[in-house]
Amino acid sequence: MSFVRSVWLLFLAGSFSKLISLFYRVPLSYLLGAEGIGLYQMSYPAFVIAAILATGGLPMAITKYMAEYLALGNKQAARQLFRVGKQLLWLRGLVLAIIFYRLAPILATKVLGDPRSELPLKALAPAVFLVCPEGSLRAYFQGRQQHFIIAKAQAFEQLFRVVIMLVLAFLLLPYSLEYATAGATAGAAGGALAAIVFLRSHLKLELATKTTSAKPKWSQAARMLQDLAWPVMFGSFIMPVMQMVDAVIVPLRLQVGGIPVREATALFGHHAGMALSLVGLPTVATRALTTALVPDIAAALARQDHLQVSGRISQALKITIVLAIPAAVGLFTLAEPICWVLFGAAEAAIPLQWLAFGTVGLCLMETNSALLHAIGRGRGAVAALFIGGIVNAGINYYVCAMPALNIRGAALGTGLGFTVAAFLTLIFLSRQVPIAVNPIAFICPLSASLLMIPAVQWAFSLSKNRGWPAAVALFLAMGTGLICYGLAGYSTGMFKNCLSRTSGDKFL
Repeated sequence: MSFVRSVWLLFLAGSFSKLISLFYRVPLSYLLGAEGIGLYQMSYPAFVIAAILATGGLPMAITKYMAEYLALGNKQAARQLFRVGKQLLWLRGLVLAIIFYRLAPILATKVLGDPRSELPLKALAPAVFLVCPEGSLRAYFQGRQQHFIIAKAQAFEQLFRVVIMLVLAFLLLPYSLEYATAGATAGAAGGALAAIVFLRSHLKLELATKTTSAKPKWSQAARMLQDLAWPVMFGSFIMPVMQMVDAVIVPLRLQVGGIPVREATALFGHHAGMALSLVGLPTVATRALTTALVPDIAAALARQDHLQVSGRISQALKITIVLAIPAAVGLFTLAEPICWVLFGAAEAAIPLQWLAFGTVGLCLMETNSALLHAIGRGRGAVAALFIGGIVNAGINYYVCAMPALNIRGAALGTGLGFTVAAFLTLIFLSRQVPIAVNPIAFICPLSASLLMIPAVQWAFSLSKNRGWPAAVALFLAMGTGLICYGLAGYSTGMFKNCLSRTSGDKFL
């Protein structure tokens, strides 16, 4: 399967999953309200942290080593790395799931400051274990660059997760808001289990062929995996810690600024549960890109094909920039109608407009970090993400308590944290790979994006003046913007250059 086709399939699956993830928040917001969304959002970062500690970067390590050994024709070694990684993941997942369940009361009262989050945390404990076998299976197929199977598994997981989440939240709502939120968080375990069943059914066929090539010993394979996994784990750990810190700092600092507890929780729900989820939409494309890139780059490095490595990295940066900038401009321009149509909460447009610029930083940060891990320079990504997290926490602490800014300060801090991390990862990457970043790489997409603003505003106003529903007006405006940006990108050759793998063209 070609690289472009792999990225396209993963993008379609990611878009399907993200759309479901986005639209489930509409009924979930109506079921739980802003306060319930706030409880859900408070609990989820703790789960993500536990899941990262459980997986520990091992799926990325399995993917990289499998791709390298398969590129060299050593299938037995690739299979050995997978089996050892799978065993490590099962053990760590079981231990972390038990610890997470036992610590739920302490996390709820001492860390999150809201005892009502205990039940949602306990409901997430099974998912802490299930993400480990799921991660090993995903890594196996990713290492073999069988992205179509990964794409289908991703869609299955998200579909089952959302169905289970909404059904349980609806059934448990009559008992209490805490029970309903716990039902919503339990969807994570259901989705992971569905993905495991699907991937396992394909794995039986893949393991049918045996080879007699040399393979590393168990201890040697475990050491190889762990050496590569540590930087990945620490890099992945920083983002959810950043969200966890937000869950602690932002509501408390809002209260210092004179906002009551329940209102502070609701504002945090607008920021973290609504605005931040919208800013993360473009990462569907960047994650599809990096999922296909990691094994491709690892295989090229194993073959000593440095030209392909440089070309792929250049191509990834161009695609990321071309996708992220119009997304940021569109979110800023249509913030209020988007939040009203999707969440029924126009108030979420306030943090969204202040956070929209962070879309570019978030996308570049994710792409650059994955590329650094793929070439074995993950420590640079860890350092950059850590500094970005410090910037985010520092700004949130001081600015959220200002009555004139309150939740706007949280959005500003998060956006600047993404931007700083993206800038630093780009510096580390440019020092390792011969790429030259030209300012035109940003100017061309930005110019095309700014040109689409009046067209978007005109289309939305025209639709509203004719009395069309807000959702219809929104999608018409978004379609108009896409057409304008597409025409500008086609006429300037911007899209054509994204398919080029050379690092010396006019964009990069």
